[in-house]
Amino acid sequence: MMPAIRVERRTEQSTRGADGPEQVSDLPMVERRRVGEAFPRVPVGSLELTREQVAAGLYAQRETLPGLPRHPTDVELLKALERTLDTLGLAGLEEARQELEALPLDDRAASSAYSRAYRLCVEHWYADALSAPLTAGELTLALYASDIKVTRGRSVDNRLAEVDGHLMEGVAQLGARTLALLGDEAGREFDHPAYRVPFSELSEQYQALMPDERRRRFCHDLAVSRQWAAPRPLMVMFDAGGFAVGATPPECPRRVAFHRAYLPKSTLGRAA
Repeated sequence: MMPAIRVERRTEQSTRGADGPEQVSDLPMVERRRVGEAFPRVPVGSLELTREQVAAGLYAQRETLPGLPRHPTDVELLKALERTLDTLGLAGLEEARQELEALPLDDRAASSAYSRAYRLCVEHWYADALSAPLTAGELTLALYASDIKVTRGRSVDNRLAEVDGHLMEGVAQLGARTLALLGDEAGREFDHPAYRVPFSELSEQYQALMPDERRRRFCHDLAVSRQWAAPRPLMVMFDAGGFAVGATPPECPRRVAFHRAYLPKSTLGRAA
């Protein structure tokens, strides 16, 4: 598992950032996990719910959540949890948790509840901040800034530790703020063909940081492979402003259990 790249800082000092050197703050990154717990608790009103309680609350509201193909926003998920607490209370939530845990691993409603609970836990990994796994665009910038060599092989298979080492190097070079501000541009350049934006029409900052087309494409292909190979480090966006790259969360336990039970051994350890 990739360790935290930058910890205990809201921003990182950088010599190659988009807007020059960044100022270092002494305000710490505080994980919301409690001692002995693998995941942080999710704040819902005045309460903090465990991953299992969040999954149970969402399962209890499964009929009210927006259906596919529309994906519910995290705000909607938190409102659903509030409805569960208002309707069932903590005692009823415990009954829903027991019902949920009794369902088989391949139950779709249970899997949906657990995957959404996992997303909320990841989002609330740090106090006074929101977090999300690094995007393929942000990974692309970090890889480009490292000393990784352009090769024909564009997969992380059998080289995950090596690729993550280069990612750590690239984050240290650019800083989280530059990744956050310019990561979308890498996505726009390599998006679906119908929506791509030519390199010449992207920002001057992006063009200055990523001038080599062959290296850009290689790093993006490798970033996409890395995106699906294992959990990614978190981009942390502080409520008070500023960015940091934080820890790498564990995989969703429900998904790991499903993979072990139903999928070939070769797929174990791959994150969705």
